[in-house]
Amino acid sequence: MKQSSSVTLQLLSLASLAATTQAELGKIHWKGPCNLTNETDMSGSAPLICGTLDVPLDYTDSGSNQTLTLDLAKWPATKKSTADPILMNFGGPGVSSFEGLGLYGEEFQAITGGHHDLIAFNSRGVGNTIPFSCYNDATSKQLVASLAPADGTASDTARGEIWAQSANLAQACYAQNNQTGSLIGTSFAARDTMQVLDALQGKDALLNYWGFSYGTTVGAVIAAMFPERMGRVALDGVDNPTEYFNGHNPEAVMDADKIVQGFCLGCVAAPDLCPLAKVYRNATELGSAIWNMLETLKFNPIPIPSQNGAVTYSDVRATIYEALYLPSSWPVTSEFIGAVLTRNVTVLGNPRVYPLLKSYGTSASLTSSSSEISTGITCSDRALSASMKDVLPYIKTRASLTKIAGDGSNTEMRCAQWNKKMYAKERYTGDFDVKTAHPALILSNRFDPTTPLAAAKNLSATFEGSVLLEQNGYGHTTLSMPSLCTAKAIRAYFTNGTLPAAGTICQPDVPLFTNLTYKDVWPKNFQRTVESAEDAKILKALMSVREKKSRGKFQ
Repeated sequence: MKQSSSVTLQLLSLASLAATTQAELGKIHWKGPCNLTNETDMSGSAPLICGTLDVPLDYTDSGSNQTLTLDLAKWPATKKSTADPILMNFGGPGVSSFEGLGLYGEEFQAITGGHHDLIAFNSRGVGNTIPFSCYNDATSKQLVASLAPADGTASDTARGEIWAQSANLAQACYAQNNQTGSLIGTSFAARDTMQVLDALQGKDALLNYWGFSYGTTVGAVIAAMFPERMGRVALDGVDNPTEYFNGHNPEAVMDADKIVQGFCLGCVAAPDLCPLAKVYRNATELGSAIWNMLETLKFNPIPIPSQNGAVTYSDVRATIYEALYLPSSWPVTSEFIGAVLTRNVTVLGNPRVYPLLKSYGTSASLTSSSSEISTGITCSDRALSASMKDVLPYIKTRASLTKIAGDGSNTEMRCAQWNKKMYAKERYTGDFDVKTAHPALILSNRFDPTTPLAAAKNLSATFEGSVLLEQNGYGHTTLSMPSLCTAKAIRAYFTNGTLPAAGTICQPDVPLFTNLTYKDVWPKNFQRTVESAEDAKILKALMSVREKKSRGKFQ
């Protein structure tokens, strides 16, 4: 099949890299300050330094001299007596590490103590590093996204429609990426990480690593492949690595509905911030109203004449599920739910609100490039062809575990029809019964909508000597709710390797529904003891992360 011009240019770029001399391999070229966009650099003064590193293009081909250029970013240590660097992985798959480090580098330096350079690189498929896209333009993406429901629970015919559209998507992805799609998997990401470490500190260095969500999968694979080289490895929001590679992981959303219950409990406890609390007498009544609202929308979408469109079940379910990731978005989410319950077309048709909720409800989630990349990496890693009959049991199991998270049809059906020529060239096929050189720190919220506490417990049980720190909070990863207890444990771990006592449970320092900022919380309303000026700095950083994360959520 004739390749698009973008793919041709991509291949020419890769071919030109083959001329790189072996002397240049393993050498980082720091180029100076990054040119960040306003979206990435919210502070306006991020001291992010950018560089490049050439690594092998294909680790499975020892006879090839073709290389790939990784784009790196560094947030330099803010204090003298610099310690070993920490490599950061912000998850995804498909998330820009530059955005993560650019947004939160200052806060992460405050949390870790400021003595470490924080390093991140864009993984394969992201940015300029083997760009992965299935469509050439935004219009094509929008069209494809509108052709099938967001998940199989939308109607009796939804799963069939998704299966058909997933076949089209898989073919489009192959047409655009058939020469490079097998080079973007997690095992290669693990090897790239070690190449970065080698270039930073040498081939005997130990890895200090902080990974979130899918970044925990990358971290687990690195630990399994290179256990003798693990230094201080913190994994927050564990995505079950065994299920990621070998299964379908319906249990990933096992706690999602419990977070809806938490939303309802938090709402009735804060009526001034949650208008719904003035309508419903208790959390049980509010929860019933939300579930009934979703069922009603299946058969009675809300017409929005001003947009020539409608608000559907898929739109609302997906928007609420997205909000479960971050409790700081819950006050405005309660307003959104109120508008749906009252079928308020003025609010729902608002030019800022309507496109956002529609973006959450689109079938293939193709409106962002990171979603395409996520599909590419996930399906290439899974490498499992299947029929619709094969995947339906897993889809139905997930649907039986949750009403709010959907049934996962899109991911299951795309991967089932993924072209075998784009399966990852290297897939980790071993187990995760690992004894690392230094024990790992595993972290998890008690209620996480996509990486449940159970997955963290399972991984900690197989990582010999590791300790699980549980945070008694809601949302995705422990950073979703500020906890000085958790942050101080992370700092102690990266500073001197100290692990918290087994069974430690940290409490969040803000309620579920709050409009408090750092200035409000400190010092008058802070509920726990701040023991030092450093504690105050950590708290300020945690509140800043919370506030930055909440921007763009239904705003």
